[in-house]
Amino acid sequence: MACPGCGSIEEIRKHHLCVECRRPIAIQQLLADDTGEIRTDLHPLADYLLTHHSKAASLERWLHKSKCASVLRELADGALPLTAEAIITRAQSGQAVAFLLSLLVRSGVLPELDVEATRFNHWLNDWLDDIDHPEDRLILRRYCTWELLRSGRTRSQSSPAAGFQRQRAALKYCAALLGEIRAQQETLATFPQRRLDAYLTDSPSQRDALAPFTRWLRKHRLSTLRVEFRAHRLEGRDYASDHRWQMARRFLSDPDLDPKTRAAGLLVLLYGIQLTRIVTITRTQVNTSSQPVTLTVGAEPIELPEILGDAIVELVDAAQHHPEGWLFPGRNPGRHLTPGPLSRRLRAEGLLAGSARTTALIELTRQLHPRIVSDLLGITTASAASWSRLAGGEWSDYPALRSTHA
Repeated sequence: MACPGCGSIEEIRKHHLCVECRRPIAIQQLLADDTGEIRTDLHPLADYLLTHHSKAASLERWLHKSKCASVLRELADGALPLTAEAIITRAQSGQAVAFLLSLLVRSGVLPELDVEATRFNHWLNDWLDDIDHPEDRLILRRYCTWELLRSGRTRSQSSPAAGFQRQRAALKYCAALLGEIRAQQETLATFPQRRLDAYLTDSPSQRDALAPFTRWLRKHRLSTLRVEFRAHRLEGRDYASDHRWQMARRFLSDPDLDPKTRAAGLLVLLYGIQLTRIVTITRTQVNTSSQPVTLTVGAEPIELPEILGDAIVELVDAAQHHPEGWLFPGRNPGRHLTPGPLSRRLRAEGLLAGSARTTALIELTRQLHPRIVSDLLGITTASAASWSRLAGGEWSDYPALRSTHA
């Protein structure tokens, strides 16, 4: 039984059509209104799904199983306004909303917007409405707007969803502290430090959330309370050196590893590159014409081992189908993969990315001058020097040499 549209005998669907030939029919059924026509402002979405969405089979599964499909039907029928706020309110499910908004922005149906920031602002307004005391609501909104969000923008934007998730958690800890103060019949100005210390007993995650909050309160003379960040130790997180090389040999030789897993694992094991930076690599950073293949993540290109170079080249070839050129494209249109799924993929292979990165950087800075590590890996000079000190290096001439070669 062959498809009458293209002659294929693979993945035959309804009316004997293959899944690829059914693609325009499925899109028409999804987006057409009662008259059988697709409204003008949804034409760009129809074109995008027809020409840019990946495999027709995955599109068909998405149309049948995703919560987004019902929301798109309401948009097509005119029952739901074509705005980000209306879509977020209607869809509610976080990942479905992120995908749908990214799809509408990428196809040109909605104007350019920061999807995760829009979702966060919607959540913030709803969450603050549930805070009982008006003064607490005002403090939390001011802190979020003028401190939490502004400081968050200066950090890596490789995983904005994870960043906003941390900010949600931090705000909830701040609200819990304000609630505890009111429950004790106290105010921010009168709540004793000793009670705060007792409140934080055995809660290290609260410490990290409340340390910047209390610093902000003191800055604005709202309180004298103080919370210190918990101590972070690199010791104990690193792999033994022989285990690192054992894992590296496996990632170099295992024929069953797919290119994404192999490339990400080796970039961590050999060079100590963070997953948050790996997922943002684009094909423009790779020189496939050089021998060996080079990858630029800092000021100077890194010459890659042949097997890693081959894996990177495969990812570059696959990235030709993505206009943004991500080597690690994500599920949401126009976005790269987030570190979480990549970390889980490596963990399934027995590789703990954080510990492996620690060992790699310690050994690299033990063998190479911090200036070289800084230029190759794109980390700050201060960070390279810190890793060198942790590795036991003695680079007392580092600042002078850096200024000489600057």
